[in-house]
Amino acid sequence: MKKLLAVLLALAMLFSFAACGDDNPDKPKTSDNSEGSVETSLFTVEFDDDWINIEEDFEDEEDYCAAVLQVLDPEDDEYYLIEAKISVEIEEPYDFREDLVDYGFNQYEYKENKAYETVTVGSVELLEYDDGDDTLVYFNRVEGANANVYVEFDAVDINDSRIDTLLEGITFNLEDVGNVDGPWEWDGEEFYADGTSVNAGAFTVETQFVPFESPITTFETFEHSVAAIGDRIYVLTEGELNVCHYNGTELVFVEKIDLPEDDYDRIESTSDGRLWVSGGMNDVLCIKDGNIVATYEDIDNLAIHPSGTWGVDFFTSNECNIINFSGNTFAATPVVFKEAKTVMHICVDENNIYVCASAADDSGHKVFIYNKSGVLQKTLCDAEGEGLGSVTFITQTANGYIAFDGNMRDVLLWDNNGTFIEEISDRDLFSTGYPWFCDSAVLDDGTIITIMTDEREDKSATELVAFIVRGF
Repeated sequence: MKKLLAVLLALAMLFSFAACGDDNPDKPKTSDNSEGSVETSLFTVEFDDDWINIEEDFEDEEDYCAAVLQVLDPEDDEYYLIEAKISVEIEEPYDFREDLVDYGFNQYEYKENKAYETVTVGSVELLEYDDGDDTLVYFNRVEGANANVYVEFDAVDINDSRIDTLLEGITFNLEDVGNVDGPWEWDGEEFYADGTSVNAGAFTVETQFVPFESPITTFETFEHSVAAIGDRIYVLTEGELNVCHYNGTELVFVEKIDLPEDDYDRIESTSDGRLWVSGGMNDVLCIKDGNIVATYEDIDNLAIHPSGTWGVDFFTSNECNIINFSGNTFAATPVVFKEAKTVMHICVDENNIYVCASAADDSGHKVFIYNKSGVLQKTLCDAEGEGLGSVTFITQTANGYIAFDGNMRDVLLWDNNGTFIEEISDRDLFSTGYPWFCDSAVLDDGTIITIMTDEREDKSATELVAFIVRGF
């Protein structure tokens, strides 16, 4: 499966990118401007006849301007040697700060210590990012103008002198409007919520906000996971696995467990005290007492049974595998969840396999409950029998089924017969703004710890926050 997916991804990249000799299948419309210039309300570019202006990518709006220029391969003009994109957007600083981190700059060092050298382009000081291969980016935030400025190159040779020549022809026309950006994450107000209770049918669902000892801020909305072993809470965020002690009121950092790759996105625990880490097209890891004790190849995403003896290997197809473990080896048995079509998530608890997927009959996103043999037991949907949003966790309690719908921001309840009881909004239950329910885990006492991302009220950061849910 991994080899096939890798081939498909490679083919997708081959046909979707047009740099470093990649194909430019539809010959672009080019400018007939004999002056060799592009003018927008926020910048102008003067260029020589090595470059062509790709008119179909030109944008000139009040809040966003962009131009794309190319140097074509003289041996085959269906390809380009260099592509340049110049863009300016009038907007809040969030996207720039995210790019700052993505390009490897430290936010605090950038803002407080002015630690990074800049290059002057068109009278604006820009940071330089070079991936050492085919990508060169100049970018920065012009705070007074409330503007994000980018000059991006995709090239066969990023040392091509024509790049420097083009940079010399760029002029930015930014008006200082006196904008002052909101606080950075270290100056912002950390997330906080009071405990809440909500009546749902015959039940009272209660929540308790559990802060991390030090707040976890992130630019990644979705890919966070949580698992629990006793009073140890394991939080996987952006490929880092942190161990926290839950003392009943707070999550206190204990240690970090090093992983061989930084793009794992799923962790679960089993009753024997082991952690199972999967995702990101990596080998599945089995961890005991902080050490990797086994690895398993050719499993995509693993939904493990609480016993640790078996689980479900899945990707997006309804054609999955039941994985039976035996020491450091496993046997895979194909299973088809035929009522499902595109699988978004799978959970396994003591008695059930929950396939959270779009329905094969196109009736929407639903939760299909199967036994280990792949025989459908129940289908969970909303009060009208229609589809849900995107369920990211579900389990069965003594009272029925509880699910967290990330897309709809609702906690959903059904009785043990699968009859819908209630949907509770995130605002009512967690006092959140617009969160994404990332993942949840059941604690030893039957309560649920759930983690979600939500933007702070002062917009200084998106924070990963945790709650305890009880009462159902």
